[in-house]
Amino acid sequence: MNIELTIEKLVFGGDGLGFVDGKAYFVEGALPGEKVLARITNDKKNYGKARLIKVLSPSPERLTPPCPYVQSCGGCQYQHIRYTDELRWKELQVRESFAQTIRIDPALIQPIRQGPREYHYRQSITLHRTAKNNQKPSPLAFIGRDNRSFVFIQNCLLAGESLQNVFKELHTLGKYETKRVFKIAENGAIVSSEEDKLYRIRLADELFWAHSRGFFQNNLEVTQQVVEELQNIVEMVKPSRFIDLYSGVGTFAALAGSQAQEIFCFEESIYAVECLKRNLKERQLPGAIFKGRVEQTFPNFWLGNQKEGSLVLLDPPRLGITYDLASFFAKADKMKNIIYLACDLQILIRDLKIILSKGRYQIKTIVPFDMFPRTKHLEVLAWLEQI
Repeated sequence: MNIELTIEKLVFGGDGLGFVDGKAYFVEGALPGEKVLARITNDKKNYGKARLIKVLSPSPERLTPPCPYVQSCGGCQYQHIRYTDELRWKELQVRESFAQTIRIDPALIQPIRQGPREYHYRQSITLHRTAKNNQKPSPLAFIGRDNRSFVFIQNCLLAGESLQNVFKELHTLGKYETKRVFKIAENGAIVSSEEDKLYRIRLADELFWAHSRGFFQNNLEVTQQVVEELQNIVEMVKPSRFIDLYSGVGTFAALAGSQAQEIFCFEESIYAVECLKRNLKERQLPGAIFKGRVEQTFPNFWLGNQKEGSLVLLDPPRLGITYDLASFFAKADKMKNIIYLACDLQILIRDLKIILSKGRYQIKTIVPFDMFPRTKHLEVLAWLEQI
């Protein structure tokens, strides 16, 4: 079924929101002020999703996307507007999301931070197997907008320049490989998840060890801004202990936690732990490393090692923390400051509502970072202080 509607605003995720007979519809690719023709793809009781068919009355903000694959790929949601407008809408989405849920003082939300580049900022890409015969060299591809089809491309506007040749090459995947991750090392060389090796990467003028099969932040310039914000907070609160949960290879512990008397790192990935040890040792930092699931290792540690003046940094994967861990934080004593760094705004708000539910903490500040320009994603830092 097709509908005509006028778009009122952009919501979290980049969809345009409009109404038909009082019912909300979310239309991907539509802009505020536009009258559009759309086809309903998912019709729920209280809202619906629709696919843009035609823009009947375009917004003056609309641009022609520079990427020829934008319609089929689906990796970018904001190429059809100016980057300044994207930043404005993303910040507004953060403000509206908190206003509708936790309802904090708007003054606590800082302006969105941005990096120097809106394109070619990604340090890694993930491409998927397309051939049934894994012994035959074949091109790899992105998964399409429909989550089923393959999109073969010659270049990606988000990927770093050093990664562009990867799209043109043929690859032979292992028997159980369904995808392969490619990353840029410090010297511009490409490492992939096919390899089992350590490599060097530079952040904030310092070299770190990372693993070809592990995680490292994709946008180095914006990650450096996150580091600077963490350093400012640490300088203000002067914690006796810096406790880094989901610490990865230890970039935040090394760059922001070095001012504390003690550093405790909690990480599950075997690839990250190997690099974490090296990165702390090189800097001669007094760090203790706890291997295993954070949801298990940290509560056990804290119950036997409570100490005034501790600062806890949470930087979990996109799915956030578990309900049990969030509830643990809500009831914990002597945990003076908590910093939650999230790459999904809605997950962050879900977890903060639990942590704040017992009335022991208040939000000190919220800082959005545009870690992923031209996409619907962004990084948000929340600083909580014990009351």
